[in-house]
Amino acid sequence: MKNCVGFDIGNHAIHIAVQKGGSIVRGITMRLPEDLVKNGTITSYEAMTDFLKELRRSQKLRVRTAALVLPAPLCYCRRFYVSANTRDQLMFNLPYGFKDFITDDKSNYFFDCSVISAVSKGKDLPPELDVFAAATRKEIVRDYAAMFSKAGFKLKTIIPEEFAYVNLLRRFKGDAHHHGVLNIGHNAVKLYLFDGTLFESVRVIDYGCNALDEVISEHFGVDSYMAGTYRENNFSGCNELEGCRSIYNAMAIEVLKAVNFYLFNGGGTLEHLHCCGGGAHNEALMNTLRSVLPVKLIDLDEFFEENKSKDDIDFPLVAAAAGATMQ
Repeated sequence: MKNCVGFDIGNHAIHIAVQKGGSIVRGITMRLPEDLVKNGTITSYEAMTDFLKELRRSQKLRVRTAALVLPAPLCYCRRFYVSANTRDQLMFNLPYGFKDFITDDKSNYFFDCSVISAVSKGKDLPPELDVFAAATRKEIVRDYAAMFSKAGFKLKTIIPEEFAYVNLLRRFKGDAHHHGVLNIGHNAVKLYLFDGTLFESVRVIDYGCNALDEVISEHFGVDSYMAGTYRENNFSGCNELEGCRSIYNAMAIEVLKAVNFYLFNGGGTLEHLHCCGGGAHNEALMNTLRSVLPVKLIDLDEFFEENKSKDDIDFPLVAAAAGATMQ
């Protein structure tokens, strides 16, 4: 899509990338109202619709075609093998790859996939396909489509975060080496691992910048929402608090475990980790990660060489949203 607005709706903030003529021309990040999103789930579609309407007006967003990054709690992503020799057979067999995750009626879900490779199993047998597949409930798609429509957008694409990063790697020729994308988010830290442009796996650490907000909240006697503002601005050096440093060390150790597991179990050599998410701007956290991890940490700017003149775009924050516009 040459002209598109990509949305990445997190628990703490919404990240937006505007693509025009095939290039990312604008990035927007705004804090969400408190408790509007919890664990990836919108608590009030009506309130979110109003928020998007006001955002569209205040930011003068003229492009109406929208693409959405679907948060992990709302979709399943898997890489597996499935037998098929036609598109219809592939789509028929696809739900069986999720049998350990989806226990209710498969007809309640949308399924889609990207075929990575095909392996012949014999003359009279269909090929076995290596696929990267995703599934989400139909009602979720309908709810999001209705919400964006009421807000003045036409939702054309919904993809998981993994697919968004694959799009970035494909668009910017990231097929020369193994990649790690480290998303330091509000509720979790996620390490996505890729062999060139092929998704391999993801490791999730179930706490993120919200753990820092709890420390800051207790220290300053403010609620966690205000503590998030303190953290983002390093108010009174709050990011150097001893409690925050303990969390940095814990995060670094967990990421180190994930990296070592990958390296010691047949993964390729990681040249570096691309860092994104709100935590990528926390210098104290990044310094701790650099001191512990055996690979270099860089931000995602290398994926946006054609946009280097756009100094006002915070690419580490809007990377997934930008990837969604490239679907």
